[in-house]
Amino acid sequence: MIDDSLKTNRLIALARLKSDFQELYHTKQAPIYEKACLGRITADQKLPDGRYYLILEGVVRVTIQEELETDHEYRVGKLKVHRDRHRYSKQFDPEDQTNKLLQLCRHHLEEESGRKGLLKILESNLKLGTLCDILAYACPLPIEQKQLLLEQTNIEKRSRQLVQSLVELIRQSSETESFPPQFSLN
Repeated sequence: MIDDSLKTNRLIALARLKSDFQELYHTKQAPIYEKACLGRITADQKLPDGRYYLILEGVVRVTIQEELETDHEYRVGKLKVHRDRHRYSKQFDPEDQTNKLLQLCRHHLEEESGRKGLLKILESNLKLGTLCDILAYACPLPIEQKQLLLEQTNIEKRSRQLVQSLVELIRQSSETESFPPQFSLN
């Protein structure tokens, strides 16, 4: 699949496997979500064992409309493209929302080793949609929430969903890490 992509348009669609995929993992019948991401390979390095190191840049959200029968060992499909919607309600300020998201994730990213560099990237004037996508990937959100964020093309709604998810993550984290610990009744 990678070899074919590198020879042509360097595009690959990535779909997440559904939870009951284990028995069918090495087949074309493993269940997948129909909402996916189309990405472009921007850098590649083939390893001696035939595998690759890749840098894949997300291009656009897609819906898998149909899977095509082919002789390839990988899946091929007909895709419908979904562009991000940049229309905001009058009371929504993308800059304020960006600042809110950065504030919510700052503590988490500063404490994790290796994530300080990511924080610098996030603070480098990214578009709100791109910021949401990177944060949804980088923060330890439940995979189901990440899938819902992937499926959302309305940037205002996606950013609001992400804020809610991060607030809940912080709340749960503070409940499990409270200090001083509660005393037992013994």
